[in-house]
Amino acid sequence: MPRTRTYPEPDMILPTLVSQVLASAYPGADVQPSAIRGMTHTPEVLPAVRLRPRGNAWSADGRMTGRLVVVTFIEGSTPMVIDPMSLVDPTTGDVLPRYMAGLDGVSMKLRTVSRKRIGNKVDHLPTYAAHYWGCAVTL
Repeated sequence: MPRTRTYPEPDMILPTLVSQVLASAYPGADVQPSAIRGMTHTPEVLPAVRLRPRGNAWSADGRMTGRLVVVTFIEGSTPMVIDPMSLVDPTTGDVLPRYMAGLDGVSMKLRTVSRKRIGNKVDHLPTYAAHYWGCAVTL
């Protein structure tokens, strides 16, 4: 499979739902799901967040799980690091209701599944951080 292959529509459900959560949590950032696998190019508007699937999502009985790559871009040398634990209730693991605006009837859990990677730590170039998350959604 070529690195720039696009994901099928069912695999874009999780990135689309999580992008709505991140848009609520970070209203000043340009948050969008990305259907292209491979290199994510620097957006024109910063700060920005791009989400894409990392493999195929699994779904059964109204529940969908999968992994995501969350790439953040910011001007300067300090990366924009998003910790999914700041978005969830520490007791239940569910995303906090204030970030679930517009997602009535949806329950979501987020977690980190791998260490983040940071690139372009040069002052005059945008810096990015790639976060690797797991997501479980009950519809």
